[in-house]
Amino acid sequence: MKTILQGAAALLIAGIFGLMTYSLYLSRPLFDEHLDTTILASPAIAPQDQALTFARFVIEDEVHTLLVEHISNGQVQGFDLQPAFPGQHPIALYQQLGFDGLLALRAEHKTTSPEGTTVPISALRQPQAFNYPHIAAGTNYAEHAEEVYVDDPPFLFPKLAKASTFNAPVKAMTSHLDFEAELCLVPLADIAHPEQQVPMGLVLCNDFTDRWMLLRELRLAAAMGTTGFASAKGRTGYLPVGYLLVIPRDPEFYTQIDFQLYVNGEMRQNANAQSMILKPQDIIRQAFISAAQTYHRGEGSVRLLPSGQIPAGTLILSGTPGGVIFKPLNAWNPLLYLAPGDQVITAANFLGHLDNTVE
Repeated sequence: MKTILQGAAALLIAGIFGLMTYSLYLSRPLFDEHLDTTILASPAIAPQDQALTFARFVIEDEVHTLLVEHISNGQVQGFDLQPAFPGQHPIALYQQLGFDGLLALRAEHKTTSPEGTTVPISALRQPQAFNYPHIAAGTNYAEHAEEVYVDDPPFLFPKLAKASTFNAPVKAMTSHLDFEAELCLVPLADIAHPEQQVPMGLVLCNDFTDRWMLLRELRLAAAMGTTGFASAKGRTGYLPVGYLLVIPRDPEFYTQIDFQLYVNGEMRQNANAQSMILKPQDIIRQAFISAAQTYHRGEGSVRLLPSGQIPAGTLILSGTPGGVIFKPLNAWNPLLYLAPGDQVITAANFLGHLDNTVE
């Protein structure tokens, strides 16, 4: 009997060790690359004939909008639009002046004030007052759908966390905190019907997720996205956004965006936005189709488009690529997920970066 019990104990230990090893394998980094910190202090800015880049900062309780020229060694240089347009946000300026009008304004400022204004990256706030709630696309990159075993087509859900700053800490509030680097689209005018095409701004985002809450509330019999997601992704601080808002001339400019995510300097995600399955206009169409669905948040219910339209300034999270921590077979292991002290850095060409420490 003793020998049988010893054998059973050995099998149990071997099984636990095997499960632990396999879960570590599932959640291993997909890339053997590390963060080059120079891209954080001196990120590339989009050529101004292709896209205009905006940032905001505060002086004596007044919000200033900066038309960015370049960033070097952590210093952002550009033209302060506050004197000519006090209190105006980038979207309001675009609505008033258009792309060419803003270019002309830049040329005028460059003549009258060649040196412009310089502020540190650390002083930058959100580049725009974003409309709430937000819209998010799930499994919109094939490699992410594959890694989480989702055979359904991409789906939408309401992102109910309010936007926080690029360097805001993220409170774990769970044993299963996960990251999702995303390119966010920002409509520059209200969208009232699914075929309406409006210019889109671009900003970098991270869609942090409480995977344990997602699993607890997910109902497999319900339409994908209508259960679990609103709660798991709607916690306070789970939506840091970048300090730059880019307004392109060409709506296809987004296909030039490459974005990466690093945890403690180790690359975990790397993608080009061109790989998204639902393109921006497809997401808009799907949002109006999905507007009739009821989305559940705990015991309550919410709508994807509570106003019946997509207001200007709404963040549209376009999906995350492969490389997230969560896999269905490692959900049991909390040791794999983000923990207090972890540093999550998200970066993209032309969009700057996020720097979020887990608390």
